[in-house]
Amino acid sequence: LIVIGCVLLLVISLIISMDTGYIKMSPLDVLRTLFGKGTEKEKLILFDFRLPRIVISMLVGAGLALSGCIIQSVSKNPLADPGILGINAGASLMVILYVLIFSAESFLSVFTLPFLALIGAGATAVIVYLFSYKRDEGISTMRLVLTGVAVQAGISALTTLLVVKLDDTQYSFVVAWQAGSIWG
Repeated sequence: LIVIGCVLLLVISLIISMDTGYIKMSPLDVLRTLFGKGTEKEKLILFDFRLPRIVISMLVGAGLALSGCIIQSVSKNPLADPGILGINAGASLMVILYVLIFSAESFLSVFTLPFLALIGAGATAVIVYLFSYKRDEGISTMRLVLTGVAVQAGISALTTLLVVKLDDTQYSFVVAWQAGSIWG
């Protein structure tokens, strides 16, 4: 019953997403276009702009759900998330360092920022793992979570220190990037 409700909610969200945008399309226009009866403009809007973004959003949501599930399973804590282990903070630190050193408004930043954030997140995960590992015992979930919280606090403090050095344009960019969106 819960699965049916979730699928129904997903279908309703898809329909609302397909007819919502700068150029309004009625649900009837969306259905006509999906079945090949729409105008060229409607096909362009739906198939080239809205549907790819909807699919990407669904995949991102599934990825976030999977990462949360993995973190909760590993830490054996139903309230755990990647933020507890400092993963988000590591990604954020790399983005802020890039914005401080290079211009975030360059064409390449669209490609380099996600890559650098991934490197920062991975490096943070390795640091947390190394700090929480004990030779004879391996890794206990309690030590992993506590180490993650400590590393997250340290990286967040460094991030806050670096944010003070940003100018208004850089700060606005970093805040928008950290909030996240499906660009385009």
